[in-house]
Amino acid sequence: MKKSYEIAGKVMGFFESFKGSRPAINNAKILIVRGRSRKTIPLDEFDSKLSELGELLGGTELNASSEEISKILKSGDKHIKESEGTTTTIDEHGFSRMQKELESMGLEVAYKVFRLPGFDVVVAIWEDRNELPPLYVEVTVSEHED
Repeated sequence: MKKSYEIAGKVMGFFESFKGSRPAINNAKILIVRGRSRKTIPLDEFDSKLSELGELLGGTELNASSEEISKILKSGDKHIKESEGTTTTIDEHGFSRMQKELESMGLEVAYKVFRLPGFDVVVAIWEDRNELPPLYVEVTVSEHED
C-alpha cells in the first residue's frame, strides 16, 4: 500500500468518515480525499481534535501563517497540475479563502498542516455551526519537496 493511502486512511478512520469517502485527486505525488462522518465534534474541540490527529500521525504541526504553508500550497498545486493539466495560478491564501467562504454559509471550519517524513498533510474539517451532522473531512497528502 502506498504511504499516502495509509496516511489518508488514518485521517478518515480518526473521524469515522470512510463510508462514501473517495479521492478527488490521486496521482503519484498528491492524494486528496474527501469524506463525511455522521458524527459531529463540538465546535470548541475542533482545534484539539486536529492536534490529537497530528500526534497520531506523528507529524509536526506547522504554523498556519508561516512561509512553509505558502511553499506547501505551491508544491501541491504543481503536483495537481502535473496530472490535471490546469493552468490557473496558485492561490497562496487558499486555506483562509476557503474558510471564509464556508463560514459565510453558516459552517464552522478548522484546518491544520502537518509535516511528516516525506509528506506534507493538510486536514480540513467543517460542520454546521449548530453542530448538526455531517462532519466533512478533507485530507491532502503531498510528497514533500526539499
